[in-house]
Amino acid sequence: MPRISPSLSRQFIQTSFPTTFQTRIPRIAGLTASLYPRFNTTTTKATGYRAYSTNKYTSGNMTTQPPKNEMVYFPGVMSPGRKFGVFRKVLHTGLYSQFVAMEVPVNGEIGDEVHTVDQTLIFTHGKGKAIVAGKEQEVKQGDVVIVPAGTQHQFLNAGDTPLELVTIYAPAEHDPRTVHQTKEEGDAQEEAGEDEAPEWSQRSKSENEKIGLVKVPQ
Repeated sequence: MPRISPSLSRQFIQTSFPTTFQTRIPRIAGLTASLYPRFNTTTTKATGYRAYSTNKYTSGNMTTQPPKNEMVYFPGVMSPGRKFGVFRKVLHTGLYSQFVAMEVPVNGEIGDEVHTVDQTLIFTHGKGKAIVAGKEQEVKQGDVVIVPAGTQHQFLNAGDTPLELVTIYAPAEHDPRTVHQTKEEGDAQEEAGEDEAPEWSQRSKSENEKIGLVKVPQ
């Protein structure tokens, strides 16, 4: 698509619109931009990829209350051009699962651990190494690793850029409000018992139906 030069654009505005309207155009443009705060499309010059906005407009349930019965939408979250910016951030906690974004720094790791819940990891950027139940596997953008509950696992960044992924726990593993800037911060909170999944996220389907959180059509 051909580009219009700034001088030609100004000339068009000056000759085509009344003077009073011309003075309002910058304000109109600013107002239009303010109506769309939900997408962060800033390009980082050093890395060439964009930060992914996780503000209230694009995030899911990040409260201590059960989720509402409504759609949760994350535009472009799987794009390799995103940068999450923190080690771990919970984006949504549901009744039976939890959606979390992670960014492992160069030479970093997630940690050698065992969960009591199932975990699915979807890699969106970078290269890494998965070690699950003693078996090693190289991973990259587009790969998926499933870790069954009770299985020892570790994930390492094996590249020269951040290793990014989204992970799904079923049921939830973390506090819905969790944001860990670094692995060390996350480890400290977990050891102190400050990063626990809410009680309502650990209930069975029959329990949720009984108390009315899930209504089954008759």
